[in-house]
Amino acid sequence: MRILVVDDEVILLKHLANRIQDALPEADVLAFDNADEALAVLEQKEIDIAFLDIAIGAVNGVDLAKRIKEVYPGCDIVFCAEYSDYAVQAFDLGASDYLLKPVTREKVEHALSLLRYTSVDRVAKQGLYIRCFGEFEVFYQGEPVTTLTKRAKELLAYLIDKEGAVCTAVDISRAIFRGSSDSYLRVVKKDLIKALSEIGQEDIVIIGWGKLGINRERVRCDYYDYLDGKPEGLNQYKGVYMSQYGWADKTLPPAHANGLSV
Repeated sequence: MRILVVDDEVILLKHLANRIQDALPEADVLAFDNADEALAVLEQKEIDIAFLDIAIGAVNGVDLAKRIKEVYPGCDIVFCAEYSDYAVQAFDLGASDYLLKPVTREKVEHALSLLRYTSVDRVAKQGLYIRCFGEFEVFYQGEPVTTLTKRAKELLAYLIDKEGAVCTAVDISRAIFRGSSDSYLRVVKKDLIKALSEIGQEDIVIIGWGKLGINRERVRCDYYDYLDGKPEGLNQYKGVYMSQYGWADKTLPPAHANGLSV
């Protein structure tokens, strides 16, 4: 999915592009501070969504949107403005949403939920995604990662459960491998890194001397979405967590203030 962002104020442009990337990490975000460069890119790359400032230098964002729609009629338009003056005109054009600045990640996510033509589901299926609710499963490009051995998969699940905390080899062996020798854990760790390397995701694991952890910032996961209070994570939790692992019973996802109970 390719997203165009246009705002003539460089600081606001960078802020908006970052909030969009936060909401859709796998999307290709193209940011420009002028309409000419934005129009030029239309000849080279198809655009799925455009986040446009209303006043882009001497150019009206509504006029820019019309040009974009001439080239890509199925492109979703989201306007960003300091005032609501152009809201009626924007929605007459068929805009998906009209955001008032400052634009937050929450506003971006809400706008994405209102898209008229584009499905963000296909972006969610790109890259690495880990499911903890129900049975633990690892997906890459929307398909289960079948190269993980049973024990390597459990090791990854355990590291995910620890939310980025670095765990010692002793603690890991005691918790999930019933006190197996260090050599056994080394073999399992090797299998895990090999499987992740094959899909270019080995950097999600933090490796130290006799220690392992997960790089939480590099992982997309329903459990982490839940902990962060994201709607998609809250809605997916149905009271079952990593059901195939007995040690996971000790983890009780916290209740949230929105009334959800666990």
